[in-house]
Amino acid sequence: MKLPKIKMIKAKFGSLRCVRLIHLAIKLGYSKSSVEMAAPMSWRRLLSSVYAPALAGVFTRMSDRLFRTGDRRRGSSVLLLAPLLAESDPVPLSQPCPPGSAHGGLLTRFLWMADSVPAFRVPGARVRVLHSPDEFYQLLKARIKTAESRVVLASLYLGTGPLEQDLVDCMQEALESSHREGGASDLKISVLLDYTRISRWKQNSRSMLVPLLRRFPGRVRVSLYHTPDLRGLLRLLVPERFNETIGVQHIKVYLFDNSLIISGANLSDSYFTNRQDRYVLLEDCPALADFFSQLVGAVGTCTKAAAAPR
Repeated sequence: MKLPKIKMIKAKFGSLRCVRLIHLAIKLGYSKSSVEMAAPMSWRRLLSSVYAPALAGVFTRMSDRLFRTGDRRRGSSVLLLAPLLAESDPVPLSQPCPPGSAHGGLLTRFLWMADSVPAFRVPGARVRVLHSPDEFYQLLKARIKTAESRVVLASLYLGTGPLEQDLVDCMQEALESSHREGGASDLKISVLLDYTRISRWKQNSRSMLVPLLRRFPGRVRVSLYHTPDLRGLLRLLVPERFNETIGVQHIKVYLFDNSLIISGANLSDSYFTNRQDRYVLLEDCPALADFFSQLVGAVGTCTKAAAAPR
């Protein structure tokens, strides 16, 4: 769809940054009317309507200087949006069919993706779809117990009920078992969660994992992602739950050695019992497993590392 002139959109939505985000949304297939309807509900638009861009920059700098803690790294969250705000190349909708192709060039239609994002070949025999929350939960526990070198769990949050405690117990059992069998322990566990989401209650994901951090220092890492968009006075003023609308860590991948589950499910009892989601198990895919392990590790380097209280 052809967009109206930039000046018209800028006048309506308040800043060039909003214009670019709207432009991107329409490029991704959203209709202009749906984007306009969603815009008034956006925290970002609310803030940009209150502050002019220049004033917002000054406000952010001042609040950062006043309320920056010792472990908070310097940097602008705008840089994290650079890939989204940059002009993107048009995505080809189709490719010409190769001569003699009987499938209408289905494979060639997706070849363009390898030029823009990492691509991995996975044989169909190594892909299995899980069909129920219980199957997902039981497989999580079984694979954690049998992991030999690494377990990587990335989720929005970890629940605090009996089922979640059983999952934590499986991690402890796997760490103890690897220590007994080989003398030198090779198994390491990395957990990535969202800081604002797990901070709702006193008994939370962090308190569930503290015993592992105490007992296995150096072998267990818990990273808590905190969006750089929520800082300074804004962090103090926006209440819990509402602050999650600013931004959260939402990767859902569960990795065991060279196999992994890509899902939309969190690590909580409803997703283990009666909340159906998508679960795709990819078996023995070292390159793909390495990619997701490095991705979670890279996000973990810009997070708050949870530590066991002394």
